[in-house]
Amino acid sequence: MNQNIYLVGNPNCGKTTLFNQLTGLNQKTGNFSGVTIDAKIGTFTWKDQVIQITDLPGTYGLGSLAEDKRLTFDLLSKRNPSDRVVFVLDALNLERSLVLLLQLMDMGIPVFVVLTMKDVLEKKKLHIDLEILKKELGLDFFLINAKSSDNTHELKEKLANPNFFQTNKRLWKWSQPEENFIEQIKTEIQFPKSASDFILLSSIKSLLGDPIFSGRNYENQFPEAVTKHIKQRLVEEKHKFSYQEEIIAKSILAKQIVSKVFGKSKNDISGLERKLDEYLLHPIFGFLFFFGIMAFLFQALFSWAEYPMNFLDSGISTLQTLLKENWGTGLFVSLLSDGILSGVGAVVVFVPQIALLFLFIGILEESGYLARASLLMDRLMGKFGLSGKSFIPLLSSAACAVPAIMGTRTIENKSERITTILISPLVMCSARYPVYILIVGTVFSSTKALGFFSLQGLVLFGMFLLGLLTSLSVGLIFKKTVFRHTSSYFALELPRYMVPSAKSLFHQVYQKVLAFLKSAGQIILYISVVLWYLSVFPVQRDKDTWIQSSIEDSYIGNMGKTIEPALSHLGFDWKIGISMITSFAAREVMVSTLAVLYGTENDEENISLKEKLKDEKRPNGSPVWTPLTGISLLLYFAFASQCMSTLAVVRKETGGFFWPSIQFLYMMTLALVSSFSIYQLGRLMGFS
Repeated sequence: MNQNIYLVGNPNCGKTTLFNQLTGLNQKTGNFSGVTIDAKIGTFTWKDQVIQITDLPGTYGLGSLAEDKRLTFDLLSKRNPSDRVVFVLDALNLERSLVLLLQLMDMGIPVFVVLTMKDVLEKKKLHIDLEILKKELGLDFFLINAKSSDNTHELKEKLANPNFFQTNKRLWKWSQPEENFIEQIKTEIQFPKSASDFILLSSIKSLLGDPIFSGRNYENQFPEAVTKHIKQRLVEEKHKFSYQEEIIAKSILAKQIVSKVFGKSKNDISGLERKLDEYLLHPIFGFLFFFGIMAFLFQALFSWAEYPMNFLDSGISTLQTLLKENWGTGLFVSLLSDGILSGVGAVVVFVPQIALLFLFIGILEESGYLARASLLMDRLMGKFGLSGKSFIPLLSSAACAVPAIMGTRTIENKSERITTILISPLVMCSARYPVYILIVGTVFSSTKALGFFSLQGLVLFGMFLLGLLTSLSVGLIFKKTVFRHTSSYFALELPRYMVPSAKSLFHQVYQKVLAFLKSAGQIILYISVVLWYLSVFPVQRDKDTWIQSSIEDSYIGNMGKTIEPALSHLGFDWKIGISMITSFAAREVMVSTLAVLYGTENDEENISLKEKLKDEKRPNGSPVWTPLTGISLLLYFAFASQCMSTLAVVRKETGGFFWPSIQFLYMMTLALVSSFSIYQLGRLMGFS
């Protein structure tokens, strides 16, 4: 017999961590709100029962218009009668959590409460009287440490038993006029005593035009005559049943309950945490720390990943050499060595740097700093017509724009959400890193600048700043033109500082790198094979030997020479042009394309791709890869819309092709104009 249980709770309460413990899955966790933006489903088996667990997006209340919060409300409203809820309650934020719990109880849902943060309670020497909680709420409670597997077996046993899930009546009260109205209506329409008040109240709110309940047929829960009677009475007596009044009443009840169960204030924070916030949220020191952290990150991407990158590069070159020495130089060996190994290997080499990027972002998330950075950036983003709610999706774009765009579901304001979706791809993502690192490593030296930082690290940091500032500037343009009449606000409860879990970080980095290799690897493999064919054919047969065409005389060479005149105004030759075209599938394909083109051209020695690029000459003998060409190409890839997955998810999130088309057109225009302008200006100033 299959059973379905929903996990519900506030953001950052340990809900997804508990989900992972119960199901054995490794969903993303983090020490900030908005990590879960969609329903995640897993199962566990207890004896002969299969229990399905659905992890819902965290919410502070069932009255939010944000997409992820509406999802939580919709699924709970449309649940099957046999579905149950495990309410995950942060023991250190009891009062806030109880407000949401009271809303769930209003809906008449069978609830079992799991209190997390057991380890933190013990460390802070806090005690919660669970017996008083049970008595006050009429529910069963279970205290655990969500990060530990302790008590998981016992918890599974309780979850498999429906008797531990209790349904209680509404405990809080409206103001007296509203309460009197409810009781009178119940009598007049002969409302069943056993039925949940939620049925009647949702109908009332829908008739009053509450945006959460409107358009969902709540007003049609009763026969038409009954609905008309309720509506008439509402008009006559002018009751509001406001969400604010409801929250105030529940908050008062929550305070009363908390005062009975806590022996020490739950909001006590250490002097160290308070001192850290004074600096990290300071309008000057806070920004200096944030940008210092980001500069350190990009410096580390070059310096720390150098040895594993060289090791991978050497291993791939050795494998290519062994293939040619043992299997000869036929077309099949060329396909394996110059096509597949060159193309796929060129991107695999950058895995250490991508893994470091994911590791740093994971540390920022789990430590609690990312939430503070979003609050800090709210001050800056307000000047660009956005709020701190847009910052986390924007910073998440540093990993990948696809989940970042999906993360905008936490933004209630529709215009701000669309604006954030449109500008997120401008922030430097992991797909750009192989491209940037290849270009920067080719045209810029590794000499030290400003003492500690290398010139390459500073250029990479500059590209991050360029993407961030450009995204904010474009956001301001949208705010001043398309979305002039809308405004937003930002409120955030800061999470506690936490020591990141090594296990959680490992799984995050592993899963993200694996996803990167799977998504990019397949595309790169297919394109590498096609490019190899186009770069060595047509071939001629001389006795028993196939003679490959030179790269210039191949199919791809002829195609490239056709488009080269137009690209010369941007500083690009035909090989760069071909890589720009193939990278529309995914940005990182640019690296594999160049690797295939240069690999099939030079079979004499397996030198690194960077060295091949440095040696590339134009017909007049001047180098192709100069700092000016490099900057022009960096600007193109900084702004160009070259990710089909991103455009697909934008279409899905916005519900049509209009906004993806706008995004593609403005980004490509910005890319081409910027690249053309910087190259032509550089030439006028005497740079080659």
